[in-house]
Amino acid sequence: MSNRTANESAPGAEVPPAFDRTRFTCPSCHELADQVWLNVYAQPVSNPAGLPLRIAGAGLEQLQANPQFPPAIRDQKVAYWNRVNGGDVFLDRWAPVQTDLFVAGMELSVCLGCRATAVWLGGRLAHPRASG
Repeated sequence: MSNRTANESAPGAEVPPAFDRTRFTCPSCHELADQVWLNVYAQPVSNPAGLPLRIAGAGLEQLQANPQFPPAIRDQKVAYWNRVNGGDVFLDRWAPVQTDLFVAGMELSVCLGCRATAVWLGGRLAHPRASG
């Protein structure tokens, strides 16, 4: 059974993002595209301070100047932290995680067109926020 409507097949059709659809206008790229839905799981922060890791400011400058990494790797790491610090939400492979902590009431949708990740809370789009 499909959850597509007749107007979704029309060129340039606007299909508002919705929790009960697998195809809608992406809130990031604004193109009509198929979406993949993901459940969210949690794992406690494991660094000694017990706080989420963020590299910003002077720490980011140190990373950018760190000769331990080749320039291309440094640029990649700096770009990653700039995205995180800028409030971007995206999927990334970090380390294998095994947890039984399911985050109830939060889901992610991923646009198969632009690969952007949207965050849904309680069935409502929370990120990215609608512009305008």
